[in-house]
Parts: sequence; structure tokens; C-alpha cells
Amino acid sequence: MTNLTRAAFVMLPLWLAGCEMPAAQLDPVVASFNEASVGIQLNGNAMDFSSAEARAGAVARADAKAAEICSRGPNRRAEFASTRNLPTGDYSYVQERLYLCLR
Repeated sequence: MTNLTRAAFVMLPLWLAGCEMPAAQLDPVVASFNEASVGIQLNGNAMDFSSAEARAGAVARADAKAAEICSRGPNRRAEFASTRNLPTGDYSYVQERLYLCLR
């Protein structure tokens, strides 16, 4: 094994550790709404490979999106209730955050 190959094996994990998902992949998506609750989905794989600040920002955007959607119905306030992971393929999943729409 040459010195260049050894250096590549050492540097590759360090280079990959610096990779982060684009912010657009962390945008929340409304999955369901029935005036009593709203489901907001986040890309689970993107959340796994993002920094703590990016994850916190994605959750804050999901909270804001839920509040916006709940305000359209008779119950105006969104309150976080639960989260679950839903598989979307062999190696991917989404995190669905459930919010209750309360008065």
C-alpha cells in the first residue's frame, strides 16, 4: 500500500465527518391534518447526518408549521404529542411528529 493510499484511508473518514445535509432536506412536510391533530414529517436520514443546531432548527420549523396548520381549524394551538419513525425504504425513514390541535 502506498503512502497516498494510506493517507486517503485516513483522510476519507475525516472528510466525510464534515459533510452535512443541505437545509432543504430538513424542511418539514405536512403528512396529515384532521382539525384535531396534524402530522409533520422530517427526513430521518437527513436528521441523522446533521449537526445538533440543524436538527434543532428543523424541529423548530416543524413546530412552527404545526402551529400554522392548526390555526386554520377551530382549534388554534398546536401541542407536540409524540414522534415515530416510519420506514420509507430499505435504508431510509421519516420521523413523523404528531401535534394535537387544542383550544
